[in-house]
Amino acid sequence: MEQRLALHASRMWLRSRQFRRFIKKLGCKRSQTLHFTLVHDTMARKPVQPTSQSKARAMTLHKQMKQLERQLSRITLLTRAKRPVPLLRKNKEGYAVFMTVNYREQARGDFQAVRAHFIDVDLNKISELLHTSEEAERRKQELQADPVEQIESISVTRTKQGLYRLLAQRGKRRVWQLKRKFLVRHRKLIRGSMIVETKNGYHIYWVIRKGSIGWFVPIQRALVRKFNSDPKITDLARVMRVPGFYHRKNPASPYLVCVKRWGRKQPFTQAELIRSLALSL
Repeated sequence: MEQRLALHASRMWLRSRQFRRFIKKLGCKRSQTLHFTLVHDTMARKPVQPTSQSKARAMTLHKQMKQLERQLSRITLLTRAKRPVPLLRKNKEGYAVFMTVNYREQARGDFQAVRAHFIDVDLNKISELLHTSEEAERRKQELQADPVEQIESISVTRTKQGLYRLLAQRGKRRVWQLKRKFLVRHRKLIRGSMIVETKNGYHIYWVIRKGSIGWFVPIQRALVRKFNSDPKITDLARVMRVPGFYHRKNPASPYLVCVKRWGRKQPFTQAELIRSLALSL
């Protein structure tokens, strides 16, 4: 019993340290307000009829950095009405914890600083657009028959433009293999970056000092092209998963999001990032 308690305390200390160090690594200042979004991992994927007893799919919360409790188990964030919400309890209930990376003091105010450039590498999904149903069916059969890809699920839907979107999900072992390959293939390009490991891939950050807000979107788009990463990660208001909390889309198999590598001490400049990665804006 004592050993289990000691192990639990040790894990909570490590999770707390990951959370706080991540925030500091992004250059957040003690006087700044941090903005968080909690999204229910399972409710976000399927429609539900709201009732007076139902949980909210998502909630926006905030708190000044200097007011954040040191221990993860004690952290409460505030709603707009300043109602406290226990962060760890919500994560246990199935809510994923996201944070707005770039800085603005008010939740709906103008952005005042670029804290980092970043990409979301999702190695679980295969997403393709095809012109005809025959092409989509043929590609579907190819993927299902491919033992390397280890496809667990696959679907084809028609878009408003009349195209056919194929979406397949790889198995856990295949994702693990692709994670290793990604780090090896891009080791020179991601040198010095902060790497956060998620269930299905990586969030990679290049912490920035004195960045231009006007350059943010062009650089993000160039990073997406460079790494073939999630194309949605281009807006200033983008939120990202926070280390130290669980990914619970599969409640039977929660995954702790954690920092795999902290990166170099000195932040990048945007000009250095463009030059070192040979980005085409």
